Amino acid sequence: MKINIGKFKKTNDRRKINVQIDYYDTWSLDHTLALVIYPALIQLKNTKQGIPSELVNDVGGEYWSEQDSFDFYKETHQESWEIAAKRWDETLDKMIWAFEQLIKGDYDDKYHHGTSDYDWVKTDKTFPNPITGKIEDTFQMVDKDPNAHWYDHAGHMLHDEKIQEGLELFGKYFRSLWD
Repeated sequence: MKINIGKFKKTNDRRKINVQIDYYDTWSLDHTLALVIYPALIQLKNTKQGIPSELVNDVGGEYWSEQDSFDFYKETHQESWEIAAKRWDETLDKMIWAFEQLIKGDYDDKYHHGTSDYDWVKTDKTFPNPITGKIEDTFQMVDKDPNAHWYDHAGHMLHDEKIQEGLELFGKYFRSLWD
């Protein structure tokens, strides 16, 4: 994948955009896109100058923009803005964390503990080879020592749910990802 997006021009001319997608970029498109989205979200968080209006509306209450003339609102406006900005930072952090996990790709390793060792044991069943038609033996994978390792399924599912939360927030606020 090659992406070259030029700067915004001062005139009404469109900026130059060149995106080249190779066949191998779509093999694991979620990972490919995460490689671009992750640093972009970090950049946005570090340089943001605003927050989604729905976060401000939620903090300031109904009709907050019309309350500018009330003294009590002017006194709490900065506080409301700070609360909303903190919520936006927390939301961006969840998105950033989720994409970071997708980039690393090895987070599930921390839920497998110990060392597993397997043997292939011949079974009493046979199976016809679909190409040659010859009857062949079948084998079963047998764990040599099931007590030597374990898998934290509950922890892994919680981790995946947290990733999904960040991805859903990305979708929810996609149109608010601008500076």
